[in-house]
Amino acid sequence: MAQMYDIFCTILLLQLFSWCIDGEDTIPKIRGVRFLLTVNDTWADPPGCIKTVATNMLTPKVKSPHIAVGSCDNGPLTYTVLSPGLNYNKYTVRLTFYSSVIEDASPPTCDLSWNGTYLIPKKYGANVDLLPSCFTMDSREGYHMTSYWFHILEWEFHDENVPDMY
Repeated sequence: MAQMYDIFCTILLLQLFSWCIDGEDTIPKIRGVRFLLTVNDTWADPPGCIKTVATNMLTPKVKSPHIAVGSCDNGPLTYTVLSPGLNYNKYTVRLTFYSSVIEDASPPTCDLSWNGTYLIPKKYGANVDLLPSCFTMDSREGYHMTSYWFHILEWEFHDENVPDMY
């Protein structure tokens, strides 16, 4: 009887292990992402500058054309997708905005993790961002801080019937 129990447990563990391996293979690849990009440059002469723009659909690993964020900032954006993502998420988008404002420092970069779905609003009082997002700050010449918010507005998954473009 104990031998039968050992065989049953071994089969069960092998089945669970194979499901875990298969589950990783079924995470769809990201083909493209549209971002909302907000720049807060309020240190500048009053009234300063705060603008938000929506990008076109951008392909991972490809530097975008210059994105103008009003008169606050401009520059190309690149991103890569880690899957599985960080912190038990399905995806982590690691993005970099090559800001024209930041001169003597690394360009603004942040990691944005999410599970490939939109969040559902909860009952009143929930102060939660419903779009996956990340925030970073950087400075011009180590003195004036500029804030950057990145939100995922829309994404497209890779269709297995269409050849991969990247």
